[in-house]
Amino acid sequence: MPLLKLVHFAGLLCWCGTLLYLPALIAAGTRRSDPLFYRDHAHLTRMVFNLIGTPAALVAIGSGTALFLSQGLVAGWLIVKLSTVAGMVLCHALCGVLVLHVERAPEQSVSIRCRFLGVVAATFITATLWLVLAKPF
Repeated sequence: MPLLKLVHFAGLLCWCGTLLYLPALIAAGTRRSDPLFYRDHAHLTRMVFNLIGTPAALVAIGSGTALFLSQGLVAGWLIVKLSTVAGMVLCHALCGVLVLHVERAPEQSVSIRCRFLGVVAATFITATLWLVLAKPF
């Protein structure tokens, strides 16, 4: 059980880090007009999303599900926490959509969407952390 919690925590830490970093990375890629910079930056952004963020999300969700099932927890706070995790999954998917959008047509207006997505992701992460630590109901 402690090893499973450690795997869950490590996966969650990496996933939350990429959720906070990806919107800034995507927005930074639209600020330069150099084609070589853009190509390398788009490759880096896709690599962070595909090789770090998505596997970390799968590890965090899989190990969290295993913890939930092994402990047999059913509580009100857990249902709300799972809803905030679903919001984090939605933010992850929107990051993927932005990565694809910027690869096809880089534009300056993406930075506003990236800022909004970063704030929403930070809100979901904070709410999830608060629900796990406080267990309010």
